[in-house]
Amino acid sequence: MMIEVTSMDCIKGIFKFFFILIAITTVAVGAGIAVLAFVFKKDFEELEQKTKEIVSEIESNN
Repeated sequence: MMIEVTSMDCIKGIFKFFFILIAITTVAVGAGIAVLAFVFKKDFEELEQKTKEIVSEIESNN
């Protein structure tokens, strides 16, 4: 029993492989961006809080 492999099957396999690879890459990049956004948001909020403290300290000294 031989399985006949045509060039069309090879092309379909290659397209399927690249489609899955692109889908996985897209999900990984999206997750990475989400993590970075969360970290930067946390840092920005901390910086904003420190800035408010400094401004209120300056205003109270005047």
